[in-house]
Amino acid sequence: MNRYLIGAATAALVATLGACAGYGNRSMNAGESIQQRGSEIAQYGADWKSGNKAVRDGQKLDAESTDQIDKARRQLADAEADRKRARQMIADGTVAMQRSEAEYAATRAGPPATPAPPQ
Repeated sequence: MNRYLIGAATAALVATLGACAGYGNRSMNAGESIQQRGSEIAQYGADWKSGNKAVRDGQKLDAESTDQIDKARRQLADAEADRKRARQMIADGTVAMQRSEAEYAATRAGPPATPAPPQ
């Protein structure tokens, strides 16, 4: 916001110095004085309008960014839940495979399914 104040002050200074240089030592009449002040006031209004637009645009962007952040956080939470579920599935599957392999090995080590023919 200081940028706008500096711009307004600079414009006022330039207008004042220009008025002094243009009119020499004579004083301004009422119309000239009003016209000069009107130009200065118009510049303040233009600066305020520009600042107001920046505020509105910033507020809109802030709201959109907040929505995007909220959405990203929900997606991250969903992804973390999926990852946890996936890791549990991997662990459960690994245990089931190991149990199956152990049971198969025990079955193979036991007596044959068909008796051996007598000799």
